[in-house]
Amino acid sequence: MKLVRRIGRAIESGIVGAVTGTVALVSRTIDGAIGLVGRLSDRLDGRLAALARESRARHEREGRRQIDPISLK
Repeated sequence: MKLVRRIGRAIESGIVGAVTGTVALVSRTIDGAIGLVGRLSDRLDGRLAALARESRARHEREGRRQIDPISLK
């Protein structure tokens, strides 16, 4: 009977360890994905800002009036 209990505890410990490891791995993966999305978002913001500056400069050179995106005037 002791042998059966020992085997049961070993199996239980193995399952708990596997679940804990899996949760830790998923957590690290999610953290990495969030970090990657944040970096990509920053790069996109930079590129969009550069495009907006170029557009404003082109409008000024061509003498066109810039449309306000909020009021559309």
